[in-house]
Amino acid sequence: MAKYKVAVATNDGVNVNVHFGHAAAFDIYEVDEASGKYEKIEVRLKPEHCDGSCGDGTCGQREVQHSSMYAAAKNLADLDYVLCEQLGPQAIQSLARFNVRAFDIALPISEAIAKINIYRNKIAERALRFKSNHND
Repeated sequence: MAKYKVAVATNDGVNVNVHFGHAAAFDIYEVDEASGKYEKIEVRLKPEHCDGSCGDGTCGQREVQHSSMYAAAKNLADLDYVLCEQLGPQAIQSLARFNVRAFDIALPISEAIAKINIYRNKIAERALRFKSNHND
């Protein structure tokens, strides 16, 4: 069965409740696609993080913020998804460079992972339909 990995920004281990730029660490979960069962396999520290003092999303210095965002995204490059309470366009773009999909989803972790699993299954179903429609 296929498995995938999800990073969750959480400060209580129960809810997706931390902004990407404020997360000092991410809980990493491995999810079984078929059953939807998941287990926490690691806590990964973010190499550098925004201190939250930025009102415009740039943390005061654009170059510093961009390099910090790139480092944070690269640190999560081996994962499939990142779930945060909130994330901005720079975070989404930085993660996308490493083919990591990011979602802002303020829910309990169990519900958020269930929604990601539903999303993955819908994508797979559409891909199969598209393939079968174009192979006829």
